[in-house]
Amino acid sequence: MLGLDLLQQFALFLINHFLSVALSTLKLTSHLDVLDISVPPDPAFGDYSSNAALILAKKVKASPKDVAAKIIEEIKKADTEYALDFVEEKGGFINFKFSQKFLIHSFNQILEQRDLYGCSLAGEGKKILVEYFQPNVAKPLHLGHLSNSIVGDSLSRILKSQGFKPESDTHLGDWGTQFGLLLLAYKKYGNRPVVEKNPIEELNKLYVQINAEMETNPELREQGKQEFVKLEKGDEENRKLWEQFRDWSWKEYEIIYSELGIRRADHNWPESFFEDKMPGVLEELKEKKLLVESQGAQIVNLEQYNLGVAVVLKSDGGTTYLLRDLAAYIFRKNQGFEKQLYVVDIRQNHQLAQTFKILELMGHINSPEEAIHIAYGFLKLPEGAMSSRKGTIINANDFIRSVQARALEIIEEKNPSLKNKDTVAKEVATAAMKYFQLSHNLKSDIIFDPKKVISFEGSTGPYLQYTHARIFGILRKVGAGVVRPFMGTQSEADKSADYNTSELAVIRKLLQYPEVVAQVAKEYLPNLLCNYLFELSQTFNSFYQAVPVTQEKDEQLKAFRLTLITATAQVISNGLYLLGIEAPEEM
Repeated sequence: MLGLDLLQQFALFLINHFLSVALSTLKLTSHLDVLDISVPPDPAFGDYSSNAALILAKKVKASPKDVAAKIIEEIKKADTEYALDFVEEKGGFINFKFSQKFLIHSFNQILEQRDLYGCSLAGEGKKILVEYFQPNVAKPLHLGHLSNSIVGDSLSRILKSQGFKPESDTHLGDWGTQFGLLLLAYKKYGNRPVVEKNPIEELNKLYVQINAEMETNPELREQGKQEFVKLEKGDEENRKLWEQFRDWSWKEYEIIYSELGIRRADHNWPESFFEDKMPGVLEELKEKKLLVESQGAQIVNLEQYNLGVAVVLKSDGGTTYLLRDLAAYIFRKNQGFEKQLYVVDIRQNHQLAQTFKILELMGHINSPEEAIHIAYGFLKLPEGAMSSRKGTIINANDFIRSVQARALEIIEEKNPSLKNKDTVAKEVATAAMKYFQLSHNLKSDIIFDPKKVISFEGSTGPYLQYTHARIFGILRKVGAGVVRPFMGTQSEADKSADYNTSELAVIRKLLQYPEVVAQVAKEYLPNLLCNYLFELSQTFNSFYQAVPVTQEKDEQLKAFRLTLITATAQVISNGLYLLGIEAPEEM
């Protein structure tokens, strides 16, 4: 089981109960650590399926078919007539299909719980640190930063819905050799009046220029390193410039919060915050005999773990990103975080693997679950990877504005009389951008294609928003206010002729929502929620085309269908919220 709340997923509770009682009666519980219950790939197999018989067959040395038959025989001894249409064996799996009566009466919980439907207390208030949106000072935001913040914000929302206490940290990149190079470039080529007019763009030009010149003049890299060493040692001029660069940068980064609706970080612990904490980490590494000298540098040899050599302190005395990561993890763990999630693109795999291994050797990580790299695929242009050094990036600000403009054009074409068009256009544009990122498997690279991002058809954020708005349009048409849970009588709910298979398909889909959210929280894969919401929207639209709602003559059936579409809108709204997407009532 996935640790779902009983009230939220009574269906799964019942199946778990039926299986548990049967296994206990057959004295098979000691052979099975956990009951695995999932949705079968083919709806014909039922609503849920368990592989318990397959697992037990190997342990008791019997055929899965025979084990399943014994389990099913015990389940049928229970009073399952009300809840189940059938429980049967297929290919060693035990399949369950819920009865219409059970489905009709169960989906009322959606409108009883409203915004809380799908939430859970499974996390028990455990503190989780989610690190995301790690911009580098004096560099413009690009699409990679949008990806990072979108994924991190959504995961934080999802974890909170499951009873965890997630807190975020931007971990601003404001320390390291690259700042030495920027300081050198500013001193060599910078013109303060010019830079002040457009700070981030001009500073980035200087950074690109110094990197280009290093290709023919390698000595510039050493000069840049020395500028950073001076910064670390408190050089007054470098400190003032560094602080100014940070102030200019934060003004640029405000767009992430104001235009994308990303929640502001709970903590601001930039790399420089750990400046006074790194010496303690170095001492601990020495005490535990992990630190050795190599060509003047201080390293941790991880070759026996196939992780190479980890440089902790450079030969010139400069600190490394890895050392700051060690200090950050230790500090945050001391703040009470039981788990730390690093939402960073896949290129950081090796760096973080080294970090986690060193922390394990130091005794600060006792389980792989305590430090997890949420490695999302690298966002690429059709012509290749983006690079701030080469100046081949797509500016996040320009990109956001262009998507918003395109969304407004489409809204003006489809609904020119819509009120608050600008506001809705921003919501639609944000939905398009966020859903594009979140609907991909995080582990896969993404080729950025503007046409796909701004598309308003198929599996897209705007399509889900339109389905939600369409339902509210139906409710406005019939003058429905807040639709209450359907309270049909037992005899009315028992009439199979009253309910279309498309209606029952919607209910079955709605009742899967809590399980999907729990799975996403467990596996850190928001694309599973995107897939579910798209499938729910398709199922709803098929239902709406198949049966009348506003024109239904039977008032009892009409009330049921209004309840059904309202519950659908509620689940879409709840799911979109977890993705960080608004659910407008009119488009």
